[in-house]
Amino acid sequence: MNPYKRSTFALYRMRRRIFDYDDTPKEGQAERVLLYLKARKIRGIKIERRDEPVGPYSGLTRRELRATGTCETDWY
Repeated sequence: MNPYKRSTFALYRMRRRIFDYDDTPKEGQAERVLLYLKARKIRGIKIERRDEPVGPYSGLTRRELRATGTCETDWY
């Protein structure tokens, strides 16, 4: 399992259990772990977006084309 999916699953698991922690040091530890996992997940998303394939004519990704309301053949 790649680190991005592992972080996503760990984040899901932590969020599901976050209210089970009482006001002990576990709560602070859970908060630190959540911050770490969020940062790692965001980093993974940025890497995924950086590695997205771009069109041969426009040089845009699918997400960018969808935002502009165009398609790849419009740029030819």
